[in-house]
Amino acid sequence: MSKQEKARKPRRQERVKTPEMVFLNDWAGCQSKRYRLVQLLGVVFTVALVVQAWSLANVFSDMVIEGAFSVSLIILALSGLLIRAVSSFGRERLSASASRSIRYSLREKIVSHLTKLGPARLRIEEDAALSTRVYEQVDALDDYFSRYKPQLFMVSLIPCVILFTMLPVSWIAFAIFMVTAPLVIFFMILVGHKAAQANRRQFSVLAMLSNQFMDLNQGLAELKRLGRTGQAKDRLSQTASAYQKTTMGVLRLAFLSTATLELFASISIAMIALYLGLGLIELLPWSKGVAPFSLTTAFFILLLAPEFYLPLRQLGNDYHAKQKAEAAATALLEILNTSLPKTSAQAKEDAQAAAKPSHLSVVKTHPLSLLTFCKLSWQEAGRSRLAPISNHIRKGERIWLSGESGVGKSSLLHLLLGFEEGYQGECFVEEKEFAQVDLAEWRSRLAWLPQTPEWVNGSIRQNLVLGIDAPTEDDLNMALAKSQCAEFVNALPNGLETKLTELGAGLSGGQMQRLSIARALLSKADVWLLDEPCSGLDEDTANAVLDTLNTASKGKTLLVVSHDTHPIAWADRHWTLTQGGLHEQRIQAIA
Repeated sequence: MSKQEKARKPRRQERVKTPEMVFLNDWAGCQSKRYRLVQLLGVVFTVALVVQAWSLANVFSDMVIEGAFSVSLIILALSGLLIRAVSSFGRERLSASASRSIRYSLREKIVSHLTKLGPARLRIEEDAALSTRVYEQVDALDDYFSRYKPQLFMVSLIPCVILFTMLPVSWIAFAIFMVTAPLVIFFMILVGHKAAQANRRQFSVLAMLSNQFMDLNQGLAELKRLGRTGQAKDRLSQTASAYQKTTMGVLRLAFLSTATLELFASISIAMIALYLGLGLIELLPWSKGVAPFSLTTAFFILLLAPEFYLPLRQLGNDYHAKQKAEAAATALLEILNTSLPKTSAQAKEDAQAAAKPSHLSVVKTHPLSLLTFCKLSWQEAGRSRLAPISNHIRKGERIWLSGESGVGKSSLLHLLLGFEEGYQGECFVEEKEFAQVDLAEWRSRLAWLPQTPEWVNGSIRQNLVLGIDAPTEDDLNMALAKSQCAEFVNALPNGLETKLTELGAGLSGGQMQRLSIARALLSKADVWLLDEPCSGLDEDTANAVLDTLNTASKGKTLLVVSHDTHPIAWADRHWTLTQGGLHEQRIQAIA
């Protein structure tokens, strides 16, 4: 029975912990060695503190009573001060190092998780808000790991040591410490909960501000054309004002918390000082005419009184860091708890179990087929993302896929990219089921050209070779020539070293698409997936891009999603996707 009770105790403790605190403690555990060193230095600091207070108390009392002091006591006090300074410096450096390592590892894990999620990350939040979580909210954990976490040990160590020291010296001072310390902690927690709510509101408004700012940057040209920049500016200004108000609310609570703790600590120290003063002049009601303690003892108690409340005050100042970290952890856990697409045969088994097939189907793949679909569909949350399709794509074949918006064209591309594998039906890469394919190897064969090409801040050269083996200069020039980029790139003042922004500022839509084609050529990928390559382009530019694509993609396997407004006459086959499935049309009829 006793064993069962012991087993229940840790379970009860675990229930008290919120998921955020479990998350923060788990990451702190990754730096347990550093935190143990921090605790060891805390013990050294505390011992030096008591020794310093004892030495100074003796020095001061000797100076008052005898007019002289011992040099050895002064040296001892100065040594204690030096040890405290060195220990405090070491604790800060180790804590900062632990925090930096935790945040670096956590940010790396989150970015890796978002990368594996692919387009599914947009179900959590827009990219701008996600970037805020990755940078701002991970950095919001710094004060927790570098200040609050180490201070938790000190707030239990220093007051306990001082209380243990006070007990044989003065039970009244001991009682004052015992009564006032819980009040400081109570008001610290009371104000801290309000700070946690304010921090969550602040993060929410900051995410909204990030999304609006990114949307404004991306649609600025269109807003100017429509004459609606004023309204967009006003909306952004309102959100910025809301963020300013929430930030000031957090600061007000932080100042309130600090002021409350300072007040209670000051009153408590004043009570100790009053007790000591009345005792020394022999006016205490219960010991009139007799001093209950010596001058040395009085100095010793008075020197330790501020040190007793200092860790509590520091913890109170850092307590809002804990609430801020919990608010940030809520947002970060939402990312990390988002399940990744199934990348093994389990996805296939789950889909078949859900469909409860009466028999296993056998699909015969064509010897030259690269991709084979057999009643391939995608149902998610009761909604059809892709109607059942059956067809195949031969190696080197170029397919034009058209259809109305919302029928699943982009969903099919996402399936082929390996980001969504909870599909129904069957999909084969050559003669291997897609669920059995090594995704890393498969993706190395793919070139992905989205509607809006994505860039990083850097030169054109850096963007072209990003994520691939460094090509030779001849390969680079050949890719630029095939994609018809050489002429306009060479016309730029800095050529390939011309800087690009994330939105490709300075280049037209057609030029950015051609650079995407050049990047695909440099990747040596033999399978190209294109999602609306002519989206947002005028007719002449769209035709020019399609002509470039025709020349550059010969010998490649292509699946191009494009509306009927931009027909692809050079495609080998034309598929039309509807809610009823996949239909094949003759290219000649379209041309």
